[in-house]
Amino acid sequence: MGISLIWLFVSVVIPLICFSYWLFFRPTSLWTGFFFVMLTGFLYLMLIIQAERVSQSLAIWIATPILIFLVLIGIFGMFTGVIALFWNERVLLKREGFSLSNLLPLLVAFGLIGFQIAILLLAYFGSNPYIVSLSLLINLSFFYVVAIFFFYLMTSILYNHFPHQKKVDYIIVLGAGLIDGERVTPLLASRIDAAVKLFDKQKNKKNHQPTIILSGGQGPDEKVSEARAMMNYVEEKNYQLGNVYLEEKSTNTKENLQFSEAIAYQKDSIKNFNRKNIVIASNNYHILRAGKLAYKLGIFARGVGSKTKLYYLPTAFIREYIGYLALTKKRHLIIFGIFLFFSVSFLVLKLFVS
Repeated sequence: MGISLIWLFVSVVIPLICFSYWLFFRPTSLWTGFFFVMLTGFLYLMLIIQAERVSQSLAIWIATPILIFLVLIGIFGMFTGVIALFWNERVLLKREGFSLSNLLPLLVAFGLIGFQIAILLLAYFGSNPYIVSLSLLINLSFFYVVAIFFFYLMTSILYNHFPHQKKVDYIIVLGAGLIDGERVTPLLASRIDAAVKLFDKQKNKKNHQPTIILSGGQGPDEKVSEARAMMNYVEEKNYQLGNVYLEEKSTNTKENLQFSEAIAYQKDSIKNFNRKNIVIASNNYHILRAGKLAYKLGIFARGVGSKTKLYYLPTAFIREYIGYLALTKKRHLIIFGIFLFFSVSFLVLKLFVS
């Protein structure tokens, strides 16, 4: 009985407490995704154990789907990923046209192929201690990047689907490029629509009207600011909104947040966003990194993500993940440094023993 209680506490209570803390107080941290996976995994394992006490065949029936999935991932995971990326690249170029950013799926696919070739070559020359050390470094780095990507994906999903139960003070709509330098793209229109949907929900269910800030400056090839183009779209659609502020100086996501805070200070005489309930409206793939940037600026923000066309999602998400790695590069460089230390230490030990 005592062991069962300890097991319950370690496998469920601790992960649940940790997950709840990060979900509510540090939602943009990848620990949110980590503890969610940990909690889900332990609950699934406990379900299998409890089922086994009733019937062994029932336990096998419950465990079989995840076992099949893991086996398929282990055997065909990388191969399937490469094929999917090549297919996605074909569809992307057909629908969106050629651009360097649209080549990301192709580059990742070639990177995975290169990794497989490197592993085969390293295995062939596996008796050489230098090769073994290099193989250790490459494998540790690869699986670390893949694991971080997985937890980034999980955290992004959770961040996108967190319900907005409280009254929202400000909804910041992040700008994007314009058509012919003056009209919003379908992508940018979807961000505005997501913000309006949240506004209507707040108005109807809570009798509260958040202030909307349309944020986006004027690029060198644009006739009007992105904020003005968004406002034109709002007027064309005849959306009935309350206070709408235009922030027309920003050139990137960081400035979107900083300058929106400054606009709120000017218009509403608030000191900052610290004690305000802020929601960022953008595309679902972009929400998490925007929220993480806000956190770095001392702004606690939730997100509302608009849907993205399925064929474009892999490219967009890969780009966002690269952006996340750049945003948090210091901690990753430390991890890679630790991997390098282990690899060199292993090499020195090998040479010393031999």
